[in-house]
Amino acid sequence: MNLYRLNAALLAAFVLPALLSRAGAIERATVNHDYVKQIAAEVAKEPHESPREQVTAYFRKLGYDDYRRIRFIPDASLWRGDKLPFQIQFFHPGYLFNQTIELNEFTPTHTQPIPFSVKFFDYQNLTPSFWSRRGLNYAGFRVIHELNAPEKWDEVVSFLGASYFRALAKGQRYGISARGLALNAGGPATEEFPSFIEFWLGKPDPSSKSLTLHALLDSRSVTGAYTFVITPGETTIVDVQASLFFRQGVELPGMAPMSSMFWYGENSPDRFGDFRPEVHDSDGLLVAATKDERLWRPLINPTTILRSDFAAPALKGFGLLQRDRDFRSYEDLEAHYHARPSIWVEAIGQWPAGRVRLVEMPTKDEYHDNITAFFTPDQPVAPGTSLDLHWRLHWTNQRVFGGPEGWVRATRQTAEDGRRGRTRYVIDFDGLSVKSVPADADLEADVSIRGEAKLEHQNVVRNDTDGSWRLVLIVTAAPDAPSSELRARLKLGDRVLTETWAMTWKP
Repeated sequence: MNLYRLNAALLAAFVLPALLSRAGAIERATVNHDYVKQIAAEVAKEPHESPREQVTAYFRKLGYDDYRRIRFIPDASLWRGDKLPFQIQFFHPGYLFNQTIELNEFTPTHTQPIPFSVKFFDYQNLTPSFWSRRGLNYAGFRVIHELNAPEKWDEVVSFLGASYFRALAKGQRYGISARGLALNAGGPATEEFPSFIEFWLGKPDPSSKSLTLHALLDSRSVTGAYTFVITPGETTIVDVQASLFFRQGVELPGMAPMSSMFWYGENSPDRFGDFRPEVHDSDGLLVAATKDERLWRPLINPTTILRSDFAAPALKGFGLLQRDRDFRSYEDLEAHYHARPSIWVEAIGQWPAGRVRLVEMPTKDEYHDNITAFFTPDQPVAPGTSLDLHWRLHWTNQRVFGGPEGWVRATRQTAEDGRRGRTRYVIDFDGLSVKSVPADADLEADVSIRGEAKLEHQNVVRNDTDGSWRLVLIVTAAPDAPSSELRARLKLGDRVLTETWAMTWKP
């Protein structure tokens, strides 16, 4: 064991408990959602105050490579000495992460602050001065767990930056992110980024299968109390309970928001000269507007920002999914796009009538998230409004979530099929409900178009190589016509066999 690790081991075993006890008064309290909700309600009565700067210039000016040299020492992980099923590791502030948070540990009867310590970090060849390391606090934290194998401690979830967090299920690689709340995401009003400013980390029992965290969110327009119950596994579940208090009216509040990346896919006319067949963290949006409906919207990389709304009068769920999990679709040995998680939001309890909004922004590379999806209520949010919502995030490899068994496996497009203003879509439907249909059955396409586009041709044919069914659509419009909304699904008589494919098309 090197000197850093030896010091960290001693710190975890002896010094950290003493630091915790001296960090502030140990409060006798029952920390639960109501505890944080009361704090959020009180904070909402006060004018918003911007977080004070707690990161010294040395760390604020670090570049990407230098920031990555600062490494948390694993032996200093919170609860490591207690041999518990979950441990916490902390992120150092600096580079892009200059907003710090307050951290607390709680047990069934008490809570106490978790202080920052430079002894938890290996700065390698960086030489920050004594004064540059004074007054710091943590930028965020990650939860580690024996997710993929016994005695192998892997990252399960991380909270870092504003209200962003990411999670992993077994065998997955980081990709899509979730957020606590989005405010005017994608415009046209100026977007506001609420931040988690304080967390309470629940110390687990030796037999715990889940970890409970509470968080306080704040911004100019809203405060909020959040409870996260994290259960890792083949699908990692994050139960989220949110209580929001609006200081100001918000034009477009986004509930259960998520952010992802789509550069190009099988439906894209341009691969930007790259060798890989597809590059994306997610390939489509799935919306369960009601118990029985499912709508699939393949993602695109538009030339200008594109906003699409999907009515959800009785929302059951929505999510950005990575359905294509064949390595050959990506051929990427470093990014492992085939192993990126999907997020499915399961609405718990009665949600208000509203809509799911998809925002797609143009991007020229794979390094920037250009996709956002969230639920927004139809009823405007007025100053003084409060809102309680509960949802369950599934970080998963699943492709379908209830509804018809048939699902859209692939969408391909010929952008200009013979002439301008004419395009061909080729849509492959998979699933037991369509594969069980014999080739001579009278399987029909139910196609609808809203806008100036016209349906010139449609054809449904069985793919004998795998039993799936293919729908071919040719649509036309004047070259300067506005966008049209296309929808299609497969039916056998009156029986709906598939989810509804949806696409926004502009000639």
